Amino acid sequence: MMLTATAFVTEPHPQGQLDAQIPLPFPPAPPVLPVPVERDNSGELRDRSARFVQAVAEVIHGHRPVRQLGPWMTADVFEHLQDHLQRRRVRASRHRARLASVHVSMVRDGAAEIAGRMVHDGRSHAIALRLERDDTAPRGPLWRCTALTWA
Repeated sequence: MMLTATAFVTEPHPQGQLDAQIPLPFPPAPPVLPVPVERDNSGELRDRSARFVQAVAEVIHGHRPVRQLGPWMTADVFEHLQDHLQRRRVRASRHRARLASVHVSMVRDGAAEIAGRMVHDGRSHAIALRLERDDTAPRGPLWRCTALTWA
């Protein structure tokens, strides 16, 4: 299978035609961005991801202690979150953050990228994280957060 794209010709064709388009061949390639895919136990992963994103939102807004997330995060992600909380001196507000939506994208077997939207005090905020399955955990396989960002 050959995919084609179109390129503009900058000089007229020898027959005197005006600028024309010619097809350029491109070999088939996998998509550049991961596509949201429901695979295997992604329904269970979606539920767990929603609970985890909700817990992260509660930590960011001061309603939950950060130490509760430690076992499910890599050391560098946990330290990044702790540093942020210490710099901002977050205090709990009257209203809890509420998870509005969560999207799971399986980037490969054993790795998922999660995007969540939360609402806090009437404003929307985003949380993005990467979960990777750790099959070496002492109590069996565990999904561990290896990257985290929010806005």
